[in-house]
Amino acid sequence: MIPSQKRHTWRPRLTLAALLATCVMPTAFADDAQIQQMQQQVDELEKRLLEMKAQMEDMQKKNKEIETKNNEISNKNNEISSKTQQLEGKSQDLQAQTFAISGKFKAIQDQWDQIPTTNKNQGGFIMDGVTLAFGGYLAEENALRSSNLQADINSPFSKIPFNPNPGNVLLTAPQRQEAASGYYNQSSFNATARQSRFSVMAQGNADKNTLVTGYYEMDWLGDSPTANGTQSNSYTARVRHLYTNIDWADKGLHLLAGQSWSLAVLNTHGITPRNEEIPLVIDAEYMPGFVWNRQAQVRLVKDWDKKYWAALSLEQSQTSGVAGATPNGVLNNYTLPAQAGGLLTPGNYSVNKFPDIIGKLAMETDLGHYEVFGMLRNFDGTYSNANVTAAGQNSWAGSVGFGSVLSLIPHTLDFKISGLYGNGVGRYGTSTLNDATIGPGGELTPLRGGSFLTGFLLHVQPTFDIYADIGRDWNNGYTYSSGGQLYGYGNNVLANPGQFVASAAVAGYTPYDLNSVTQETIGFWWAVYKGYYGAAKFGAQYSHTGVSAFSVRASQFGGAFTPYTTDNMIFTSIRFYPM
Repeated sequence: MIPSQKRHTWRPRLTLAALLATCVMPTAFADDAQIQQMQQQVDELEKRLLEMKAQMEDMQKKNKEIETKNNEISNKNNEISSKTQQLEGKSQDLQAQTFAISGKFKAIQDQWDQIPTTNKNQGGFIMDGVTLAFGGYLAEENALRSSNLQADINSPFSKIPFNPNPGNVLLTAPQRQEAASGYYNQSSFNATARQSRFSVMAQGNADKNTLVTGYYEMDWLGDSPTANGTQSNSYTARVRHLYTNIDWADKGLHLLAGQSWSLAVLNTHGITPRNEEIPLVIDAEYMPGFVWNRQAQVRLVKDWDKKYWAALSLEQSQTSGVAGATPNGVLNNYTLPAQAGGLLTPGNYSVNKFPDIIGKLAMETDLGHYEVFGMLRNFDGTYSNANVTAAGQNSWAGSVGFGSVLSLIPHTLDFKISGLYGNGVGRYGTSTLNDATIGPGGELTPLRGGSFLTGFLLHVQPTFDIYADIGRDWNNGYTYSSGGQLYGYGNNVLANPGQFVASAAVAGYTPYDLNSVTQETIGFWWAVYKGYYGAAKFGAQYSHTGVSAFSVRASQFGGAFTPYTTDNMIFTSIRFYPM
């Protein structure tokens, strides 16, 4: 083919190729752009996947860290739980120890709280494991009496003078005129500080269940034969209480040995020392109707959950008095004089071979405290009569008593009542009436009698209390007939005119056979100050006391009369309790 022909042959082909290129290339270019776009998207997704993978790895790492922390926290919690259990165990041990200590403290506090306000002091210190607590008060007190008892702050009620004039047929007119200047018609005033008190109590635990207490209390009412009120008032101190008490808490047993209030004294609750219901009066002789003695004794007490109590006490015995008229030749020697070297104050002491035996039962209820007791006493002597000379004899006498202390209105009004009735009980009444008389054969015959006391205590304010009491001591007497005459102790016993001389009537202590002593009293105590430095109190008391004797007859004067006398007394007291 010629060259020109060849050029003509390729021209259509080129045209076709150009046409195809025109149709195909845009499409190819479009597909490639899409691919690039898709590739970019894939790259972005891969990048995001890598980022998410990195985030997931980071989250996994953090989760592991959190898991590790949780494990550490769990371990710490386990340690805390273990230590908490250990602490709980130790806490329980501490609670048990605290409970034991608080139990011991409560036992001490219960006893300490019952110390009468007049004997109590909150101060104290610990020395070698023993707690020493001091108590007491300083007092200035005054007594004003309508008749002269020649007495200090205590009133010997059975010695109140009788009026020698009205109805006294045993005195002649001149004697009655002389007697009119006697003690009955003379009032008296007495100021004193002798009832001030001091006490010390030592307490320690022998073991976890045993509390040992020693207690000493004194005042200055000792009656020294050389003391007087003229210038120095040098009266001596005396022992009020001096004893040891042991409490076994686990056994409910209590042992007291030494001088303290008699078991016959009413308690406020339970039967424990320093827990007695003592009249709030200022008079140091308390008041008629109050059953008491302070004497040496050995006492054993058992309690059941501090609710029920039983006690037995063996106590010092003495016969307070034997009086009455006897036929000629009938005698009884029931006392002997103290001998030198016997460490007894000069004077006569009764012959006693047995202690006074007292048993008591007590119960605590929601209403208050209740108790009953019984007492046995023995009277010894040597008697003589027309057929017997100096023969020994003894007589047993029994009596029963009761008492209760109730809170009628809690923290506002309290009520008390107590009593004693039986044979030979004169010594246990405040008035100390005679215990016995001499029987027809010369034997000691215990007199039947008793004591009764009741009263109210009103708590007006925490610092102001008012009390009102009435009490009575009495005996029924015992008489017998011999040779047409009446003898013994009681009504219409023939009097010995020789005893009723003017000098006796001047003193007012005429030898009547006393039948009863009754007193009504009212008073108050005001705590003027009570704080860090102790307490200062002012008290006042008024009492009216009546003494009645059995009727007396005297054939010489052809008549009979019944003696009766009274005394009105006012007391004031200023007391400072140092702590």
